Amino acid sequence: MIQSKLLKSLLAATFASFALNAVSQTADTPAGSAADTASAVQDASSAKATRAANRKLTRSVSTALARTKGLDSTRIFVKSVDGAVTLSGMVPDVSQITLAVSVAQQVAGVKSVKNLLRVDTRSVSST
Repeated sequence: MIQSKLLKSLLAATFASFALNAVSQTADTPAGSAADTASAVQDASSAKATRAANRKLTRSVSTALARTKGLDSTRIFVKSVDGAVTLSGMVPDVSQITLAVSVAQQVAGVKSVKNLLRVDTRSVSST
């Protein structure tokens, strides 16, 4: 009987100790979690802003290419990452490549232009 009461008391003390330890740990966690959450929200919002800026620059370059007289931009694809623009796709002749790169370099916000354009030899008609 004494052993049973002693065992119950030890178990109760152990559970109380674990409960107090858990409460003290969770008291420290919210401040850390709030800082982590705020940091994650800020990172997500800056990533979202970066993606929006990339899309805006891509649209600006695509629009400039489409408005350029003498340039067939229908098969030119534009990708932008932090001001670095990549032009890919096909154009009918070599002079179109030079013109497309020149136009892209003149768009505000473009830091560099990577040229992956190719001449479509199939578009040349044989008469």
